[in-house]
Amino acid sequence: MTTVPIDMDYLVFAYQDDSPDNVYYLDTEFGDIRLVNRNLADLKDLTDEIELSHGRFLYIPKPPREEWLEELRCYWESVKDEHLKNLLSLAFETASISSTFMNVLSKYPTQLKEFEEYRKSRTLATLRLWLKANALEPADRQEIKS
Repeated sequence: MTTVPIDMDYLVFAYQDDSPDNVYYLDTEFGDIRLVNRNLADLKDLTDEIELSHGRFLYIPKPPREEWLEELRCYWESVKDEHLKNLLSLAFETASISSTFMNVLSKYPTQLKEFEEYRKSRTLATLRLWLKANALEPADRQEIKS
């Protein structure tokens, strides 16, 4: 198992970024996370570096849509406020479940923050398993600087 200083907040962001134009790679040697987007000025240099350093860069996968829907459903099941729960249930009957769910939740700042923390904790658990499967152990960046 290799210990690498990884910014876990940025790794969570990269994993959750659902933009089809953004692809992320983890530098398994230094822990940096590289964004590859076709609109970047230095795209050629970046993709050359990733291709030439075979084995050093690990593609950060995008979560399957089912995982996101499962997070919405699990959070919805945990909601205690019956009025909010009823409003959120309507999202599951629309074509755009995700945007409707988040639109409703945006009007409830406390619950929105709670959902974001819930989602982050689930994502961190998934990413820790992914790192372990790739023989990587995240090190606290603060520890490395000391």
